[in-house]
Amino acid sequence: MDRQFLPALSSIHKLFGAASRTIHTSINFALIGGLSVAAWGVVRATEDLDFMADCEPSPIGSRLVRAQLGDFFQRQNCRVEWREGSHGDPIPLLLRIELARKLGGLSADILWAHMRWQRDALTRSITIKVSRRRVRVLHPEDLILLKLDAGGPQDLIDVTGLLTDPPPQLTMIRLRESAHRLRLGRLLDKCLADASDKK
Repeated sequence: MDRQFLPALSSIHKLFGAASRTIHTSINFALIGGLSVAAWGVVRATEDLDFMADCEPSPIGSRLVRAQLGDFFQRQNCRVEWREGSHGDPIPLLLRIELARKLGGLSADILWAHMRWQRDALTRSITIKVSRRRVRVLHPEDLILLKLDAGGPQDLIDVTGLLTDPPPQLTMIRLRESAHRLRLGRLLDKCLADASDKK
């Protein structure tokens, strides 16, 4: 993982904790995107910080929580932008925050979980150590499912990379069962075939 991101990751973890206390509800969150793939050992260049988060009530359905979160991050000198998807959008709500310079100065996209399996994935997230910092990352099986569901070209490349040299935490039987339950089985099979060709 690129060390330039570590101060910002640490800052965001602290901000989430402080936000939970401020709005009086626990925020579950985990790293997703390119950095999460790199955290599981796949070489991946990225310039983005991407998280998935969830809380109850969710800002997807509660404008009060959305306003409270926005106010909190603005008080920390972060720039805040809510992006609300249109009807049927696979990403119904995304929060983009730009950290203050003293917190790392990078921006982060926070996707709010809107499906039960995504919320369950957050409860299974794993804390790993990166350069003496603790980082919460989606379990590799859940990360693969999230990327299969997104289905973009880079997402499928990431899945193939994770399957080519799978982390020890990955259980293939459980992954296959989950993928078929979510109707992602065919896409998983294609990535498995691509991974087999690379071995």
